[in-house]
Amino acid sequence: MNYLYLYAEPPHRSSLPIINSSIGWRPLLAGGIVVLLGFASVATSAVAQAPLVIGVEHTPIVVTDLEKAQADFRAMGFAIKPGRLHADGIRNAHVKFPNGTELELITALAPTDALTSEYYAKEQRGDGPVYFGLWAPNHPALATRIKAMGVPVQQDGGALTFPVGNPLHHLFLGSGEKAPTDRPENFAHANSALRLSGFWISGNRQERDLLEGLGVPFHRVKACGPLGAADVAEMPNGDVFFVRGARQDGSEIGARIEVRSVEVAAAVMKKNGLNPRSYSGCGLWLPPRVSHGIWLQFVEVEDFRSH
Repeated sequence: MNYLYLYAEPPHRSSLPIINSSIGWRPLLAGGIVVLLGFASVATSAVAQAPLVIGVEHTPIVVTDLEKAQADFRAMGFAIKPGRLHADGIRNAHVKFPNGTELELITALAPTDALTSEYYAKEQRGDGPVYFGLWAPNHPALATRIKAMGVPVQQDGGALTFPVGNPLHHLFLGSGEKAPTDRPENFAHANSALRLSGFWISGNRQERDLLEGLGVPFHRVKACGPLGAADVAEMPNGDVFFVRGARQDGSEIGARIEVRSVEVAAAVMKKNGLNPRSYSGCGLWLPPRVSHGIWLQFVEVEDFRSH
């Protein structure tokens, strides 16, 4: 009998970010129609194992003075997309990227509801991030999976969120939808920024258990920059760094921005009176006192593809 060997090539991570590369891509030994069934089986397996959380999405950074915050982020080399005044008194502005990720500058004029109360309370303590959002396009499947793990989760507008007082409350799961009002000029960052690609957090046990339960792999990295060593939750479209030795309250400490050129980013910042610190192999860093309560890391990528 003659046999036909077929090799199913794994998809490129940047072209199909939701396909898990851990799928066993191997030769298929069969003949006739069985070859087609074998290939269909591999494809079905790939879909079944597609990760429910695929990367980072955005983070709201609460600021007491929105105009000053916008000026400071422009000095870092970011283009700012104007926001608006919301019915609940929230005002915002955006640092947007082509793949839908963003840094959101946000302020609350008064505590008018649960959300604005949290923002307002944060303002009283000082500027900084309140939540960090991960990219999870299939909310129904994800909510079912999380509830099966015994974790309370709720749909809140376009995001899955966790109750106030829950150790997971700092985390939300967004759908990654791009705003139809985004324009090319919103992505024209003078510092050559391309996307938000990571969060540094004071991760707690519950956050790690959740991500591991959803199939997100972890590995340990040595100290990189001012925040020290971390355990990294690695996803196709971004990473979450659980800083070792941090207070483990689940909150966000920093954000990683990928740029085309670290040299360009540094030149823009220095021209505008900023002095980013360079760490070998870890890019440039701006401290919270400069970037409104959050560490900002700028790393260079040679081959960026917007998903």
